[in-house]
Amino acid sequence: MRPGRGKSTIACALARQRGLVIIDHDVVKNAQLSAGLPFAQAGKLSYAVLLALAEDLLGQGHQVVIDSPCFYDELLEGGQAVAARASTAYRYIECVTDDLDLLDQRLRSRPRLLSQVAGVYEESRDGSRRQGADVFRDWIDNGKRPTTGWLRIDTTRPFAECVEAALVFLDG
Repeated sequence: MRPGRGKSTIACALARQRGLVIIDHDVVKNAQLSAGLPFAQAGKLSYAVLLALAEDLLGQGHQVVIDSPCFYDELLEGGQAVAARASTAYRYIECVTDDLDLLDQRLRSRPRLLSQVAGVYEESRDGSRRQGADVFRDWIDNGKRPTTGWLRIDTTRPFAECVEAALVFLDG
């Protein structure tokens, strides 16, 4: 799931309805940035922390949602491996909104952590010289997802429909 697509809002709704534990990538990465880690290093380390926390929580018998974009094979493959070791189903839900103006509006209207982008049309903080819109298009086109067994939710649909689709998928 990508920034501004509604993944955190949907994750919170799922957690309330199913008692799931949310591990938020932005909270983990923000803590590392606040401690002085460089942006790129915090990004990579945050995925390792997410997977370690997920494995620990699954081992305690909790159901877990990793609230994170999936830019790297390591997170996708790591999540699948953690689920397999815990003998639980791996479910992948991707929230999508291809309208960059709507994404920009959503991003600008939320409270923002250090780890989060301010808007679509802002320059990237990863050190590249690309403008934000190019970065978002790249994320949309090249996100990591499983080859099978995943759900894509268009978050321009009504919120209740999005949550219901996710719940049906989780029950599958």
